[in-house]
Amino acid sequence: MQRIVICLLVVFSGAMAQKSSPPGQDRLLTRLRQLIDIIEQLNDYVNDLDPELLPAPANVKRHCERPALSCFQGAQLKLADPGDSQKVLAVLTKKLTRRLPNTNAGRRQEESPTCPSCDSYEKKPPREYLERLKSLIQKMIHQHLSQGR
Repeated sequence: MQRIVICLLVVFSGAMAQKSSPPGQDRLLTRLRQLIDIIEQLNDYVNDLDPELLPAPANVKRHCERPALSCFQGAQLKLADPGDSQKVLAVLTKKLTRRLPNTNAGRRQEESPTCPSCDSYEKKPPREYLERLKSLIQKMIHQHLSQGR
């Protein structure tokens, strides 16, 4: 019960912080940082998750970040034993699957036919899935900041 209250408090404070951010702030960067926060919250539940293997792209090519993120977002995180944490996990996974804001770079990536399909990625347990997802998002943040946008 205490975990649920803490998670809801974090989610609420994140929502309030998002509303108070300056209007000119970069939407993509804000969304990527929100995803990092969501992953960190999901790490609290990693021991409660169903050990089903999930597609976890690693060493993603530079132009394939968004398609790889879509593969991560398509995976279904489930609790091994549904209980009190079910609602919190449902809220977090729903937030995790929200689309990123469109950018010119994102449109170019979507047109690239050389990215591997989701089925070709190695499947990993939830802990490694979350680690690889966080690594991919950190890479996307770094690339976005290095572009000077």
